[in-house]
Amino acid sequence: MTRPSRLPRLFRRTVLASALAAPLIRPARAQGRVRVVMVGGGWGGLSAARHVRKAIDGAEVTLIEPNRAFFSCPLSIHYIVGERRAESLTFPFDGLIRDGVQHVAERAQTIDRKARVVVTETHRIAYDFLVLSPGIEYMEEEIPGFTEAQGAIPVGFRAFEQQAVRRALEAHPGGDIVLSVPPVPYRCPIAPYERAALIAQWMDRRAMPGKVILLDQNPAIPIGGPTIETAFRELYPARLEHHKGVKIVHIDAEKKRIETDKGVLTFGTASLIPPMRAGSIVRTAGLGERWANATFPTFVSAADDRIYIIGDAVGSTLPKSGHLAYETGVLVADHIADRVAGRTGQDGDALPSAICFAFFTSDEAMRVKIEARWNDLTRDIERRAEIDSRRSRNAAQAAREWSEAIWAELVG
Repeated sequence: MTRPSRLPRLFRRTVLASALAAPLIRPARAQGRVRVVMVGGGWGGLSAARHVRKAIDGAEVTLIEPNRAFFSCPLSIHYIVGERRAESLTFPFDGLIRDGVQHVAERAQTIDRKARVVVTETHRIAYDFLVLSPGIEYMEEEIPGFTEAQGAIPVGFRAFEQQAVRRALEAHPGGDIVLSVPPVPYRCPIAPYERAALIAQWMDRRAMPGKVILLDQNPAIPIGGPTIETAFRELYPARLEHHKGVKIVHIDAEKKRIETDKGVLTFGTASLIPPMRAGSIVRTAGLGERWANATFPTFVSAADDRIYIIGDAVGSTLPKSGHLAYETGVLVADHIADRVAGRTGQDGDALPSAICFAFFTSDEAMRVKIEARWNDLTRDIERRAEIDSRRSRNAAQAAREWSEAIWAELVG
């Protein structure tokens, strides 16, 4: 018999307020001077650090993250188009540190799995359990000319990169703005479409000549297609062009020219998203190739039972979303607490849920929620999606309340 999931079900249907008030169900606190190290200070790493401290009395928790603050990629499009200040999305780690988490402001370079040590520029940090949440990196080599065009064509899909996209918009010389959607899988499946819509609104408000041209390298929108296409058609019929199944063949930033398998176009400003893969430490540690290999439903590495893999670096059919990374951090913290306390019961079959929001105007958004479970018989992930059929102000308000609640939980 499997035991019930202990994941924090923060959102029950659409009743956001009551869901946020629901308590997290946890096992009894484990005790022991166990050393738990987190690599990566995003949604997954911070969640795991916070909840290990709650779940295990006396745990020595270390966060390895070169940045000294957390920057939220969800809602960052509002910063890009000038509707929010960067400070409203940036949160120092002071609260975590006050709660006893040690912060090493360096980059994790390698993992000595035999010695159970993470190596940074100046430290060798020993662990009993390692939670690896390194996020994604860009496969720049997949788009010829992209590496040479980096300074002129920002991406903005990792924390603190959004500033470059905002500067590019502010300096927009006129003409078309070209954006792209990378081939699946990639971080936050509906985010590139949100970006296209709000930049189209940004152009509308300034009565700028030109269009937003969205080059989609997928044959269809991965999720929420009817809602997204309806929003594009109703809101920006003359401002936004969405081209599906387009392969970018070459970029010439100096000539402001993009060659695709369906033709050539020029641009005034461009922000393109290359294909993605897990952070390089996954490969250097022998934990996977493009994506990390994890076992389900525990997220223990397939190569090392002392390492957990969470967040966007995981190779699976689960969406790569901040909320899923957050819930996975809670699940992993509880699983480590069970192991420290010697509880070896069977794991439940529930997997973390993914909640994503996409804005189409400053005040209207859609919500996507994906719930998943692990089918031990078929050795597969089963998913069930709840997708808003229309954009609404209610979803926009829910997105703001959701983000504020999660940020408070992550960093205090």
